[in-house]
Amino acid sequence: MRLKAKLQEVIDKISAKPSKICILTHTNPDPDAIASAFGLAYFFKKTAKAKTELFYDGIIGRINNRIMVDVLKIPLKKITPKSFEKCDYICLVDTQPGKRNNCFPPDKQALMVIDHHFEEGLKIKADFIDIRKNIGSTAAMVCQYLDAFKIEIPSEIATALFYGIKTDTDGLLRDYSKIDERYYRKLFPKLDYRALHSIEYPELPKEYFYDLADAITSARVFGEILIADLGKAFVPDMTGEMADYFLRMEGISLVLVYGEFENRLYFSLRTKKRGRRLGLLSYELTEDIGSGGGHNKTGGGVVENPLLNKKVFLERFFTKFGIKLEKLSLFYSKI
Repeated sequence: MRLKAKLQEVIDKISAKPSKICILTHTNPDPDAIASAFGLAYFFKKTAKAKTELFYDGIIGRINNRIMVDVLKIPLKKITPKSFEKCDYICLVDTQPGKRNNCFPPDKQALMVIDHHFEEGLKIKADFIDIRKNIGSTAAMVCQYLDAFKIEIPSEIATALFYGIKTDTDGLLRDYSKIDERYYRKLFPKLDYRALHSIEYPELPKEYFYDLADAITSARVFGEILIADLGKAFVPDMTGEMADYFLRMEGISLVLVYGEFENRLYFSLRTKKRGRRLGLLSYELTEDIGSGGGHNKTGGGVVENPLLNKKVFLERFFTKFGIKLEKLSLFYSKI
């Protein structure tokens, strides 16, 4: 198998001498990124007996994600300016060098880059590059690595990987592949069901309901399109959660939800229709003003300096879908 041979080259390289491998997720990591880092660390432990550290920047905002880290005892650390100095090798999961959604140093070369998002034409330097935009989750790719070396997956890692696949594919209902489906089913018997339940059904902070209220009161419908402004979001992840919520509305086929957090505008796109290519759309909407990506039915990203660029972003979206620009006045109070 070519994949196994390429992975073996990486194992041989890091086994040549005692090494510390740092695994970096994207900023504000979601369950897929967290699970992928956790699973890759276990892969290195079993194949190369290598020491690993897991890092993220930004915040772990969504309560489900924080509980996932706590309950499954995932050793994910907030990165510091000196963290990379301790690393012999750096791996990126669910992101790529050069993208604005990670803090990977531009002067370094990665050991591994594992992702399932739109490539944006970046020139990536790494020993091992596995970018497959036709797969629904990075977690499923990591499962494939473990499977290639016949590594038994313990319950806590199986639960993390399963939840990563589930959240990124909406339980195999959107943008999933046969590989996602295979490991979704294969992991199921190994799950810690109590842990999974506590992750999926946590108590929610009051701020969650404040954002929900803002989303509902700000929502405007233009034919089959719904747009909602959270104002100041209490965590960036709320845009995705509210977009999923609004997509359930009868007669709505496309949803845009956005909100500000720490002087950045975060946005999420969702659709029920095939062929929208929301990942590419997110990239186009943020060209020169931020970064975006995703898949066919899901998209999202960040707009830098919203005071200057929020209106530009919305004008691009309105123009793309033929909404009259004078309708922007409905959102002027928040621009």
